[in-house]
Amino acid sequence: MKSLYGLTQTEAEALVISLGFPKFRAAQILDWLYKKHILDWDEIKNLPKDLLGELEKKYALTALQMEEDATCLGETSSKYLFRTSDGHLLESVLISSQREPVGQRERETVCVSSQLGCPVRCTFCASGKGGFLRNLTAGEIIEQIVWIAKKSGRKITNVVFMGMGEPLENFEEVIKALDILTAQWGFEMGGRKITLSTCGVTDKIYEFVKRTDGKIRLSVSLHAPADETRSKLIPYNRKYPLPGLLAELKKVHQVLKRDITFEYTLIAGVNDSREDAKAVAGIAKPLRAKLNLIPYNPIREIAWETPSRERMMLFRETLEKSGVRSTFRKSAGLDAEAACGQLRLDRSMRQV
Repeated sequence: MKSLYGLTQTEAEALVISLGFPKFRAAQILDWLYKKHILDWDEIKNLPKDLLGELEKKYALTALQMEEDATCLGETSSKYLFRTSDGHLLESVLISSQREPVGQRERETVCVSSQLGCPVRCTFCASGKGGFLRNLTAGEIIEQIVWIAKKSGRKITNVVFMGMGEPLENFEEVIKALDILTAQWGFEMGGRKITLSTCGVTDKIYEFVKRTDGKIRLSVSLHAPADETRSKLIPYNRKYPLPGLLAELKKVHQVLKRDITFEYTLIAGVNDSREDAKAVAGIAKPLRAKLNLIPYNPIREIAWETPSRERMMLFRETLEKSGVRSTFRKSAGLDAEAACGQLRLDRSMRQV
């Protein structure tokens, strides 16, 4: 049965009219979904009983159920595990950022998944280890935010598409979810509060920036400055080689005048040398791109290691001397449970 979450304004209006009710009822339904974040039909108070009855007959309220309550990943992050209506598992993360005075929260960010599993199969990520199953619907993407907001009691200020899956390989459903997040009848979230991360689906990047009017932040997983190493880390690089990706990003930068951020996971002895940093700077500087440096987060059964602090700082200093801005992204946790996709993979394996 289809879920109400994921309805757009146009779809909601068509629905209530088809059921014989005035169009203004659509606004009430959308308010309950995207402003009040309801998870139970009994929470709805201002709809006629006969309309509510028709909705209950034709729709499930939610497509997800919380499989496991929040798993703490340190002081600022929690991971949530959900089960879909067809029995699959997916996960999301709530990341809290603090500012002075201590305890005052600045941002509450939900990291959402866009697919069940991941077709990209980055070798340093757990998301693809269980295989790719299917795309998530816009409703399933939105519900991750709704469930976490409701269960945590937090006001969600930011959303990042950095969980399981490659968002641009689920293009239309992700675009629909973004419409819901930014629309006045939806979450009313500013586009600059939302970031989409892609491994570099070359034929979709320019279209994505145009479809979203450049309002959504774009982050590209680079992870290596040369095709040979990048293909080892990101097998999708063989499908979308680095030269074509960089040409597309150049077009985005020159034609649409949009900033780009590169994500770069530092892995000891693989992509963390001074020569690597110089090559990365050569890629980033012409695009005026910023580097988001991510210390490798250990995953069980993978023998790679996180570089030493000295090695990582040398990498950053080399970038800075080349005129490239960079920051370190703080890991949500240093154990294997913090790895993207690990909680879902562990639970799935226990059920086999």
